[in-house]
This record gives sequence, structure tokens and C-alpha cells, in this order.
Amino acid sequence: MTAVLPRLASFLLITAFVPLAGAQSIIVVDTYNKKIHVGGNISQKRAVGGIAKIATAMVALDWADASKVSLNVLATVPTYAEQIAGERVHDLRTGDRVTLRDLLYATMMSSDNVAAITLGHFVGGDLLRRKQVGGDPLQEFVTQMNALAAREGCRNTMFVTPHGYENSRPTPYSTAADIARIGIYAASRAPFHFYTNQQSRRITIYRGEARVPITVNNTNGLLGNSRIDGMKVASTPASGGCAVITADKPATLIPQPDGSNIVFRHRLVVVVLGSGSPQQQALGALQQGWGAYDQWLNAGRPITDRSQLLQFLQD
Repeated sequence: MTAVLPRLASFLLITAFVPLAGAQSIIVVDTYNKKIHVGGNISQKRAVGGIAKIATAMVALDWADASKVSLNVLATVPTYAEQIAGERVHDLRTGDRVTLRDLLYATMMSSDNVAAITLGHFVGGDLLRRKQVGGDPLQEFVTQMNALAAREGCRNTMFVTPHGYENSRPTPYSTAADIARIGIYAASRAPFHFYTNQQSRRITIYRGEARVPITVNNTNGLLGNSRIDGMKVASTPASGGCAVITADKPATLIPQPDGSNIVFRHRLVVVVLGSGSPQQQALGALQQGWGAYDQWLNAGRPITDRSQLLQFLQD
């Protein structure tokens, strides 16, 4: 990995094709200023697999906030979930009931596709009822995923299912830049961290009259390393290995003439797509990102071109 890191530094603000030492796309962004510190092929459209579940979780959490529906409500696994889920993790079956909270844990920590579909079915159905219209609950949910992406400035993203597995038509896609936009939004929402920063979690499946306890293990092996506290790793045949991680540094206190302090926070989001070793590469990119970030701070946070900021990037 050591040999990879110096090369990553040269990717800064490069969006043309560059060999990425095994990955197809990499971006490192400061979540508060949205400054791009490391980038390669950041606007290339490609499959992102289960990384789409970050948008799934955010749509569900935003809906819960707006509707005031408790995440302790039970949702039922729909009949079609097992048919379209692709890979299955926790043997969720048609008719099983699981709280929305536990579905979020299973969706984000272990990337369970049936859990993501069940979450989308429940939330989408509720949205249709509130609109007093008919329709496909899952399609309504996916519409909200794409609306969230558009709201966050994504211009090269199309979600097709809540689980992201590329077994549907049309084929979903996104870019490292767009996933970073969604990741920055997710990182700004405190509730989201509960579902991404735990090593394991016990959840309960209600199967008929029985309670089936399940241990959900987080597939993100970087948690706790270098202050990493999320966010999602995933892999499909189409996407290859993908990782979205986020980490902070202790805040800086800037004394003011009146004796008060301004709190200056530091957090990066890293996106790696299409990698043979996504977690290792994400960790290397994070380390390179902090180096570039610190140099930028010490230089007075200069912006010489608006395209250095994610919100002004011309995809």
C-alpha cells in the first residue's frame, strides 16, 4: 500500500482517466467546505452496487423525521422481496416482521438486500397512502432516492432499486463525485451514524409466533481505525469492490478578541469504486486526503478554481 500513496497525491482535481492502482474512481472531500483534496475519474459513470443503500437509509430516515412514524414500527417482508434480492444475508423470509430500526441496521451494516427491499416497500407504501394515490411502493421509494440525489446536486446518478444489486433493468449507475455528495449529506445527519458505526448489533425477526434473534455484523472492517466511524462497503460483480468511509479529527478552537472561541470542525468523506482492495485503498486515500487537507489549511484555505469545490464541479 505504501507504494500507492504517493501516486494518489497526483490525482488531485484530475477527472480524466488516470491509472488508479486497482480502483476505477477515487475522491476525498472535506465535508464542511466541500473541497476536493484527492480525485481520479470522479465523474465516470459506473455501477456502485450496495453503496446505493446510503441513499436508501437517508430516504427512510428523512421520511421518519417528516412523518413522525416511530422506527420501532414493524414492517413485513413482501412476497416479491426474495425474488429480486439477489444475494441474501440473514435468511429474511416472506411474511417475517422486522422493526424499521432493525431493517436499517441490516441494510447498512451487513448490506442485506431483503432488508433494503422491505424498508423501501414499507416507506414507499406509506408515502403513496399519504398522497392518496395508487402505485408501486418500491417504485415510489426509488423515486424518492433519485429525488434526494438530485437535491444534493447529483447529475450522473440513477437508482433503480433500494438494494443496488445490478439485477434489474435499466442498470443503475452513479459516480464517485455523486456518491460523495450523498455521503456528505449522510455524514451531516447524526441518526445515520447509529446504523454505520457499530461493529455488531443484535436484531429480532418476528416469524409467526417466534422471535428469531440475529447478530448483524458490520462488513466495514475499517471502523475505529484512524477515527473512521462509517459508512458503507459493498461489492457486486458489476461494481467491483466499493467503499465509502468518513472520519474526523478533533475540532480546532480559534480564540476570538472577546474571549470566545470559534469551533472549526474537520471531517473527510472518501469514496473508492471498482477496487480489488477497496478498504485498504480507502484507508490509503484517507491518509493522503488528510495530508492534502492539512497543507490546504496551513496555506490559508486557498481556492484558485471553483471546480476545486464539489458543489461547483462541472461533471
